[in-house]
Amino acid sequence: MPPRPNAAPAARFLSLSLLTLLAACAQTGEKGDPAAMPAAAAAAPKPAPQAGSAGSAGAAGSATSANAAAAPAAPAAPAAAPAPGAPPAFATVIKDARRSEGLLPVWQREDKVWIELAEADLNVPFFLSPKIASGIGEGRLAGGLMLGSGAWVEFRRIHNQVQLIERNADHVARSGTPEARAVAAAFSPSLIASTPVASAPHPERKTVLIDAAALVMGDWPGLASALQRSYRQSYGYDGRNSAITSVRVSPELLVFELQNHYAAPNLAFPQPGGPPGAVAPSLPSTLPDPRSLFVRLHYSLTRLPAEPMRPRPADQRIGHFTTVVQDHSDDLARNAKLRHVNRWRLEKKEPAAALSEPVKPITYWIDRNVPLKYRSVISDGILEWNTAFERIGFKNAIEVRVQPDDARFDTLDAGIASVRWMLSAQPGLAGIGPSHVDPRSGEILDADIAFEGNSLRFQRLLRRQILAEGGQTDWSTVLQVGAAGPDGSRPAAAGPLAPASALQAALGAPDLACAAAERGAAQLGYALEQLAAEFGASNTDNDNDTDDDATEAAAEALVRSYLKNLVMHEVGHTLGLRHNFRASQVVDPTRLADPVWSRENPLTGSVMDYVAANLPSPGAPAPAAYQQQLGAYDFWAIEYAYRPLDPADERAELARIAGRSAEPELAFGTDEDALLGLDPQVLQFDLGSDPLAHVSKRLAIARDLISRAERQTLADGDEYARLRRRVSYALLDIGGATGIALRQIGGVVTLRDRAGSGRDPLQPLPAAPQRAALDLLAREVLSTRGLAVSAALQRRLAPDYFDRAENLGRSPVNTEFQPEQVLGGLQRSVLNQLMSDGLAQRLLDQQGKARTADEVLTLTELLERVRTEVWAELARPEAGRIEPLRRDLQREHASRLAGALLRAAPGQRAELRSQLRVQARELHASLRRSLQAKGWDALARRHLQDLHDELGEALDARVVRAVSGG
Repeated sequence: MPPRPNAAPAARFLSLSLLTLLAACAQTGEKGDPAAMPAAAAAAPKPAPQAGSAGSAGAAGSATSANAAAAPAAPAAPAAAPAPGAPPAFATVIKDARRSEGLLPVWQREDKVWIELAEADLNVPFFLSPKIASGIGEGRLAGGLMLGSGAWVEFRRIHNQVQLIERNADHVARSGTPEARAVAAAFSPSLIASTPVASAPHPERKTVLIDAAALVMGDWPGLASALQRSYRQSYGYDGRNSAITSVRVSPELLVFELQNHYAAPNLAFPQPGGPPGAVAPSLPSTLPDPRSLFVRLHYSLTRLPAEPMRPRPADQRIGHFTTVVQDHSDDLARNAKLRHVNRWRLEKKEPAAALSEPVKPITYWIDRNVPLKYRSVISDGILEWNTAFERIGFKNAIEVRVQPDDARFDTLDAGIASVRWMLSAQPGLAGIGPSHVDPRSGEILDADIAFEGNSLRFQRLLRRQILAEGGQTDWSTVLQVGAAGPDGSRPAAAGPLAPASALQAALGAPDLACAAAERGAAQLGYALEQLAAEFGASNTDNDNDTDDDATEAAAEALVRSYLKNLVMHEVGHTLGLRHNFRASQVVDPTRLADPVWSRENPLTGSVMDYVAANLPSPGAPAPAAYQQQLGAYDFWAIEYAYRPLDPADERAELARIAGRSAEPELAFGTDEDALLGLDPQVLQFDLGSDPLAHVSKRLAIARDLISRAERQTLADGDEYARLRRRVSYALLDIGGATGIALRQIGGVVTLRDRAGSGRDPLQPLPAAPQRAALDLLAREVLSTRGLAVSAALQRRLAPDYFDRAENLGRSPVNTEFQPEQVLGGLQRSVLNQLMSDGLAQRLLDQQGKARTADEVLTLTELLERVRTEVWAELARPEAGRIEPLRRDLQREHASRLAGALLRAAPGQRAELRSQLRVQARELHASLRRSLQAKGWDALARRHLQDLHDELGEALDARVVRAVSGG
């Protein structure tokens, strides 16, 4: 909530601002105002939710008491008239109001709400936890989601004004030191809201009243600007139609629920001929009228622990979420940053016992909105983590409870770890496991896992978005090569997922968000298609098929195993663990294919990876599709974060634990490693220790699925859309497998080791696997021997006509689905990556790191192999014709060479320019010779002549140097 505008003259405003700043500095004293460094000690555990602390929501514009033991109405009391300008008497303000006891007493009368503040409530740490209680079912505006990271707040009184201040937690110094005073003088807190004192002090308690609406009403989360950026519409906060709808208090909590209204008086629409790359205006698809929407917000206020938990320093060799602060206590320290592991406060009841229950377990509440049929498997996924805690001495560290239907608390309340079900109209978010932490110590205070109930239904939209049945295919996502420009920037998302992407960024979502659920749902859909093909039917989209009991039972088991795996992943996030995208590389492919072994053992080193479904090779028995146990890395990461350690031994013990990082099953690589596209082992949706074996297997599975579709005879009355669905799944997986092979070329294994591990931290991939990857791409993707879909099958790939009609203007569905165009786009994307400046730079850099020249795949070898494969037809003019798909690929190759000659990219290496010129000359000569040969048909000859002329003009032209900047 931004501060309300002040109508006072500028001079008065500046004077008040200066007084506020001076008073704030004076109040910080030895605390420091950004955070003074706290002493580490254990705090008493928070009690469980109190059934009597909840109340029902009132109508918009009203508020209801949440405390069953609310005090009776305050009696009217005669009071002397206040002095001019002084607030009215306490009794006058609360006449006919009811008082509810709790964390902070609340008074309510009709639509008026006051908070009663004591002197002891000022300048003490609270935590404000903002969440979405209900949204619009699109993007990140979905009920059950956290907003940002929460805030460490304090109430401060400046003269007759009470301010809600967000403390600056990023800079600290030891309490009581000159450095703490310097920190307070250097770094400002931020104002959330302020309001005048509403009453004179209570005659006995000396407390005062403040208007709650002035503090909590407004658009503090910035949803209006988020909506504006997401949809390119003029949405604004409408205070007149917004209200506090519920107030609840308990000894631990003060909860406000708000209904905020946002309106756009005029809607913008896409204009023809707009600038390239510009994000066009769009509209929310779920509203009766897109000019108006409501978002219900849930604010929980609770006290931060009186004594912060002892922080545990993070180690870069293990993936934990961290709280980072700048410690200014020691100006001689090599690094002023403190990185605390985010973790729950977990203490043994019996510290000396080898196995002890915790003082307070980590309790996950399954919300009453979770479907009954999934509650048991969700509970199983949560409790699986107890195996890791038992290994470090905790019995029943985690427990699961189900929220009763008549419960009077909300699982969104601060301090309650929850699992909720949500529904949305788009696949921008299918599962998430965020948390709020104490910024002083990294203690996890709250976590809310949300699962998208419609994620399986969204497989069609996700495939359509990526395979671009109505637009440009997003191959950078599928190939895992990124889409960064020369300056490192990335284009905005486009298409139906653009609003979700923009909202995620605008609402303070983590930069490295979790996509395990939405991409995992596509993998599940592919696995179900494989299963359906085995049984000769399809059951993935509830098409009212009459599948037999065996198919239904197998599909149900597959879905439940997927869900348990997903739950383990998201719970891992809420325990403080980051992604580990190297974990999929630790198991041999032969073991993965073994039905018995795969059911009894973990398939990867960690459930924190994004892993491809473990599908059988064509004709082989089915192994376990999804991992059902924690991996070795998961046990290790939990040990580092949660093992009870004596402070005197902590440093040495943590070094010992982290020192195991070179053990193969503990391999670790996370989001930034994957996004950079450099490490050939840190991949998403791969599986097994041999990446190219995995690629070959997935290509064989895709071919088999397409072949089954070729041979399948549909029963009378069946829909042709099921064949289209099957082929689109296969094409999407072909793209994913291609990206894994592509990442091997120019790859550098980046290890987080420290000295003494016996390994170099930067290891260029040897030339042999790089050549093998290049051979595979040339053979399977770039060559004329690649994948194909017959004309007969293409004639049967009709759309779902309901789907087409319902998505006009949003995510268009083409009537004709052309697999050759999809594969052509894949070919061009692979070619662009193989000829990119970034890959050339890496290959040239590898020459300086190699032990011998034989260990390097040279840039010359790469470019020669690509040219030979792309122009294979030149050696066979007697064939007469060149297929359209091949002509497109050849045109792309020649155009890239010509473009590189005409306009050199900024910072392009001279060696690369020289190599590209050589390639252009040699191709130009080959084209000239080929045009002299007989056998080409007219179309092929015109094609070759055109590219010969284009290259000739580029070779004769003067180069234009591209410049960056203005």
